[in-house]
Amino acid sequence: MKDRRQRKNFDFPAKRRREIVLHARHVGAAATEDFSRWLIAWMWHNQKAKDQIWSVMECAKNMGGKITEADASAVIEEASITRKHRSADNLARFLGVRYAERQALGLTTIGSVNVGKRARKEMRKRRDRLAKEAKRRAAGMRPQSESLSATKPWRELGMSRAAWYRRNKARRRKGETTLSAAIFLSSEDRPVSRARGAALSERGFASKKVRGLPSSQTATTIAADRYATLPLELRLLALGFPNFAPRKIGAAA
Repeated sequence: MKDRRQRKNFDFPAKRRREIVLHARHVGAAATEDFSRWLIAWMWHNQKAKDQIWSVMECAKNMGGKITEADASAVIEEASITRKHRSADNLARFLGVRYAERQALGLTTIGSVNVGKRARKEMRKRRDRLAKEAKRRAAGMRPQSESLSATKPWRELGMSRAAWYRRNKARRRKGETTLSAAIFLSSEDRPVSRARGAALSERGFASKKVRGLPSSQTATTIAADRYATLPLELRLLALGFPNFAPRKIGAAA
């Protein structure tokens, strides 16, 4: 969204005018007989100015020269009758911009007379590729010629690629378990073996028999022995068997 707004607010004629002024100052156009060529090219991209004469005179000052009002009027008239060269390469031919000058000044809206548009695109892609390659080298990445797919070290050892990767992979400890699940690991958890597991069972994971506590069956036996002196019907009632106790108690009565 931000890039779209920037493109919408981009003023191409203003940027083109700045680049024309940069090139004129770079080559010293104000000291040549063709000074009017840069002024004419500048006028082609300044059609919205209210005071054209004043604008041309100020442009000449920015280019390092000076012209009169009559000269400015002549430039405006000549710009109106001269065929306009608005494309990047056509304007470069009109002003004589060379590729070295274009690169030195950082021109982007004006082409060059000795390097065409397609060649400039290929050179730009090559520069970008070299810059990215240098960035990868600085980050410690190896070139493609030194990659495992290119060197294939498993061939020298006479093994398959999968076997080579398995051999060089970090080995993991086997036969060990952890006390808790992976999602609940704590600083106290560490790999333990079966021998250590028996000792750790005393921390609350051993059976009731191992910890010296009575099981549910033992507890029931102890409760039954407690009521051994009572009659059978009362013993059943005390042990939680009401379905049997009332019938027998009533029959006895």
